[in-house]
Order: sequence, then C-alpha cells, then structure tokens
Amino acid sequence: MMNEYKIQAKAYASYDVVVCGGGTAGCFAAIAAAREGARTLLIERTFTPGGMLTLGEAGITKFTEHCKDVDKYKTEVLDVLGTKPESVQVVRGLAREYCKRMIDNGLALGTHGEPGSYVFTDKEAAVATMMNMLDEAGVEVLYDTRVCLVNKEGSVIKSVIVVNKEGFSEIAADRFIDATGDGDVATLSGVPFNLGATEADLKEGCGRKLGEMMNFGTMYRVRGVNFERLFEYLKENPDKFHQHEFGVMSLDDVIESYNRGDMCVFRIKIGELSPTPHPNPVVQIYNLPSKDEAILLGPGCAFNNANGLDAKSLSRGQHSIKNGALALTKNLREFPGLENITATYIPDVGVRETRHIVGEYTVNGLDVVMGRKFEDAIACGGHPVDIHPIPPEIESMDMNHWRFYIPYRALVPKGVDNLLVAGRCVSATRLASGAIRPTAQCIAMGEAAGIASAMLVKSGGAGRDINVSELQEKLVEKGAII
Repeated sequence: MMNEYKIQAKAYASYDVVVCGGGTAGCFAAIAAAREGARTLLIERTFTPGGMLTLGEAGITKFTEHCKDVDKYKTEVLDVLGTKPESVQVVRGLAREYCKRMIDNGLALGTHGEPGSYVFTDKEAAVATMMNMLDEAGVEVLYDTRVCLVNKEGSVIKSVIVVNKEGFSEIAADRFIDATGDGDVATLSGVPFNLGATEADLKEGCGRKLGEMMNFGTMYRVRGVNFERLFEYLKENPDKFHQHEFGVMSLDDVIESYNRGDMCVFRIKIGELSPTPHPNPVVQIYNLPSKDEAILLGPGCAFNNANGLDAKSLSRGQHSIKNGALALTKNLREFPGLENITATYIPDVGVRETRHIVGEYTVNGLDVVMGRKFEDAIACGGHPVDIHPIPPEIESMDMNHWRFYIPYRALVPKGVDNLLVAGRCVSATRLASGAIRPTAQCIAMGEAAGIASAMLVKSGGAGRDINVSELQEKLVEKGAII
C-alpha cells in the first residue's frame, strides 16, 4: 500500500540553467553554461564537486585516440603529445584546461606536459581546482542537496523540488541539465529509459541476462609504494608484469614515464595473493604526483549482482568493497615494492551503470567501434569498450589510431523540451555506453550540454531544435574536438 503525502516546498530562486548532479559531467556543464552568460545553479548531493573524478579516484580518462599495438601507441600517440598534442588528443576544451592547471603546477601527472591516456591528480588539488573554476565562472552551488520531484507542464519542466537541511525547496529555471548519472531528473520527468541489458543488448552480445548491470567497483589510494623496488622485481620477473589494455605501455615504457615524472599505468599478476577467487588475478597500478602514492584496482574491489537503484544492493556493495580493498592491501604487502603500503582513501561504492535514457538518437555499439561520424557530433572519445561480456569480434578488432564520436541528439531526451542529459546515462546501448562513460568523455559531454543550454536560454525553443552548427562552432572556438 502506498501512502500519499503533501510536500510544502518554499520558493528558492529562479535561474537560467539548473544543473542537477555535480559529478564529472555536471560540474563542467555548469561552468560552460555560466561562461556563456547564463545564471547557473549546480545541485550536488555530496559536499564535494567532481564525482568519480574526485570522490571516486577514477582519474581522468581518456584524452588520446587508442592504439592496441604498444609500439605504435608510444611512438605515434604518447610521444606525439610533446610536439603536436592536438593531432592525437580526442578531448580538449574545458577538460584540457582543468588538467593543465594542475599538470603545470606539479599537481597532476600527464604525458610530456599534456593530458594523455590517463591523468591522476593530487586529491585535494583536483577538488580545489574544480571549486575555483566554478567560482570563477560565477556558478552558484548547493551542496548536500538532491532533486526529489519535478514540476512539469506538458513537455516543459517548470521547476524541480529539492531537499536538504532547509527542508523542501522549489527551484525554477528556463533550462535543466540532468547530470545525476542515474538519469533521475529525466525519469521524474517521464522520459523513457532502459535499465541495464535489454533484448537488443543481448542480441548485440553485450549481456548474459535481461536487466543485467555492470558491477560496482572502486579504485582506491595507498601510500608506501616503493616504485623503484617494484620495477626492479618486475624486470627480474617479467612474467609478473601485465600490460594494461587501455594504457598500453610496456614495462620499459612504464619505467621511462615514471622516471620522467609522467603518468604510467600497468598491471601486476598477483596469483595466490588475491583475496577472492579469480582465474587470472591482476592489480592495476596508477602512479600519483606524490612519489610513494598510487591508485589500485584489483580483486576484492568489485561487487557483482549490482543494482545502483536498489538501496540494499548499494549498502551490501559498500561493505563488500571496503572490506575487499582492505583485504587486498594486506595481501599485497607480500609483493616486492608493496611491503609498506597502507590504504589512505577507499571511495564509496562506485556505480558504473543504471539507466540509459531514450533520446533523439541512441548511440549503438557499431557506431562506436566503427568510429561513425555524425553531422551533429559534439564530443569525441578514444576509450575502448569497458564492459563484459563483449562480442569476441570486437575484442579482436584492430583499433590503431581509433576514436569515436558522440552526437548531440544522444543528449536530448524524448518528450521533454527544456532538458538535456550529460554523463553516463545518455542515450546509448550498453556496448556504446561502455566506451562513452569514462570521465574525459563525460567532461566533453558536459561542456556541450552547458553551452547548448545557455544558447537555448537566448534563442528559446526545444532542445532538439538547436542550431547545431552554431553549437559546434562555439565548441571548436573553445578548443573542443568534435
């Protein structure tokens, strides 16, 4: 039995653009809208902006086109970042500006002074830089606040109802951006969505059962890493080294990059040190600006049968992942170079997938893997599909100098005229979403959604009717790659 309650919400204020969700996509959507002159409010449920980029320790990935071949990737992509970065980067604009502020001050690791495959940062610098950019743009931020209801008339959202320590408040705006990750605002507005694997996803070879969602996970921070000892051991025991499939660096490349003070990423085979059963247990290691710090991801850092829209599933996942990361840390102290590691920050449970909203266009797996170009492209990406299972023919594809494109229509939800969506819940199949959801691509989508929303404040009309050519011109002027 459902009980009905009346909510009394006080009027808060009215804005040109309200961005719901201050994660990776939402922060940059707000910055972009405000820089275009829109009076902008950012609503964030935690006390920290940035989402997976800051709170989730996921780093910023991926800025470059991809190459499977390790030698090609080094000589034709990574090394080119030092001379002609714009020729191999797939994301620039606000994302590059954010990273360069930190890289140039030694607070983040890039490649030859540029964002490359990955950028990992000093944790507090990442938060402070984000806050500074929000302040500089004139974005108003409400922390510890979440949207719980939407007031919609016809196909137009008039206001959202939020809840925080003040109780319930009603916030009106001309335009709204849903960057909640789960598509909460779109769903409350009646936008159709797919939850996890659909029949079409199963036919595409991307899922084992209907409704299946990616597992929860976390990447966590440790201190006490002796990289020099670790590298010496790996050189003496090359069978313990495992090339990272997205970072694509040989052991020599890893050591060279580390010694240069650049970003490096690799895996180690840990065998019986795994705290959970696994046929081939490996741990991913990402270095950080502080020489003895690293980000780790490995066995124990995931929770299967996950549902990010179910409170019990989230709660069980939280306990499992926290305990798993601590167990992994303890076991890894038997690995040379990691004898003295201590976990210093284990993020809350990380949700990789829930709703995929249905937009004016749904990006599919073929669009991504074949690098289909769109007339309304507003962002570019280079991250391979990170979801399992994926069809074997895709895993075996030659992906040298590979990149994909994201159309504006994927950000435009069906049935609501003044709402755009940015981040992992945009209109895409599971296979496509596995490449679109990484942080650098989320920043690019956020920037496009913010500029588009500010444009629509001035021009009026539905989101689907925007002058795409003008939007693309603005993005290119700001250094974005489309």
